[in-house]
Amino acid sequence: MIDQLARLPQKKSLLFVAAFMAIITFGCGILTTPCDELVGIWKASDIRYNDTYFEIDKQAITFHTKEGNIESYGIMKIEKETMPDDEWRQYTIYYRNRDLQKVEFSFYFRPSHNGVIRFKNQPSLVWRKEADIKT
Repeated sequence: MIDQLARLPQKKSLLFVAAFMAIITFGCGILTTPCDELVGIWKASDIRYNDTYFEIDKQAITFHTKEGNIESYGIMKIEKETMPDDEWRQYTIYYRNRDLQKVEFSFYFRPSHNGVIRFKNQPSLVWRKEADIKT
């Protein structure tokens, strides 16, 4: 009985640490798989990118180039941050390339109007899910 009482504070401490870590992880927006709003084939609105697109599914991100190259990478984790304007979210998808180097693929996502993606380095270029592109 005394032995059980002695272990009680340890169990409470362990539960507290586990709960604290879960709150921190979910509070920071760390995900292991993409949200449904990101899953799909994304194509650019600019004619220069007609044959270029990327696809996000629950396990991988795949890039299709104009030259016909296809490169697919398993997703390690995803970070999500809501921007101050409350309209845009910043996502960062982490994966390892063929050389096993950690790569960060960051973009802004706006959920309204069926979702729009913009890259930081090309803010004027709009990417939409394939089913949502008007031809």
